[in-house]
Amino acid sequence: MGPVKLFLVEDHLLMRQAIARALSVNNKYEVVGHAADTAEFMSNPNQVGADVIILDMMMSRHACLETLQQLRQRGVSTPVLILSGDESTWNVQAALSAGAKGFVPKKSDLSEMEFAIDAVAKGGTYVSPSLSSRAMNGGVGECSPQDSRMLSPREREIFVLLAQGRKNRDIGAQLCISTRTVDTHRSNILKKLGLHSNAELVRLAISEGLVAI
Repeated sequence: MGPVKLFLVEDHLLMRQAIARALSVNNKYEVVGHAADTAEFMSNPNQVGADVIILDMMMSRHACLETLQQLRQRGVSTPVLILSGDESTWNVQAALSAGAKGFVPKKSDLSEMEFAIDAVAKGGTYVSPSLSSRAMNGGVGECSPQDSRMLSPREREIFVLLAQGRKNRDIGAQLCISTRTVDTHRSNILKKLGLHSNAELVRLAISEGLVAI
């Protein structure tokens, strides 16, 4: 059996080179390509042969989750392992909900990274033990931020449209769903985010950079 083929998606070239060098030392892994963003990744022919994609969650505030969604929408089935400096329970859950197969904190050592790669390459999932125990405890000691990344792709789409001031019936017509379905989604969105009105929803969308003032 040959080496596990990896593709790195990280916006800093130096970090990509450092990770590639560290993982290539024992010939167990082969970095077949790397990219700074989704567009560069999708246009790189080497991504087709990768066994695992390593994706830095701190490329930008929303780029990582959007990348995960785009990969699934384009039919890319290669397992994605998230590397992140944000270890909050909310961040882990958001990544896994968006389709990631593993989550490793940046403070982890190389042996844990290799263990995680092996796990997802074999079809399993991996979340660092410290993060797993925290998640099982419900994120005790953490705040529960109002963060639209916790929404499903459809809810997030409606969240943005609502924040843009679109009426429910217009949203329904655009998305080919009933106004009643939009109303249900709106109620669920407000509940998940702990909001009470469209005004609060708009403020959150602005703070996240999803809509302009």
